[in-house]
Amino acid sequence: MTASRGLFGGAIVADIPSRFSDVSEIREVADNQEVFADINSDQSIIIEILQYVNEPSNEDAISLDTPKCLLIGQQQVTKFNERDPSSRNLLTIFMALFRFPNIMTDIVVTSNIPVAIGATSSSRLVAREGNANEGYEEFRRILASFEIRDWGLFNA
Repeated sequence: MTASRGLFGGAIVADIPSRFSDVSEIREVADNQEVFADINSDQSIIIEILQYVNEPSNEDAISLDTPKCLLIGQQQVTKFNERDPSSRNLLTIFMALFRFPNIMTDIVVTSNIPVAIGATSSSRLVAREGNANEGYEEFRRILASFEIRDWGLFNA
């Protein structure tokens, strides 16, 4: 189930799956970020408002207005400084960049999905592995619903 959620005080909205909790209700989150986490899968969704990066070409900074290029990658990480190599989790990472040169702003949307949890990872006790294909479709729905409703957010 998905719910339209107000981001940055409602200035932006996006459909975020209801299983994701607003991390700012648990801990402090930077003013330029909205962070959501699913405690059952260790998945996270992060929306960041950043200063515009003036690159010579769109390919160098990903894309314009609607993400024309989506970055997909994988990374091995451990949590809580776990040192055992078998505690590494394999994450699939989806990232999109919305570029707004007229207001000197970049917005980055990222989703992290643990697709393989290490045998000795502390996550193994509390989280289930995610599916990268399902995560990709979910990420696409978030991007398709992403809407800026109050451009005054960028004048602050």
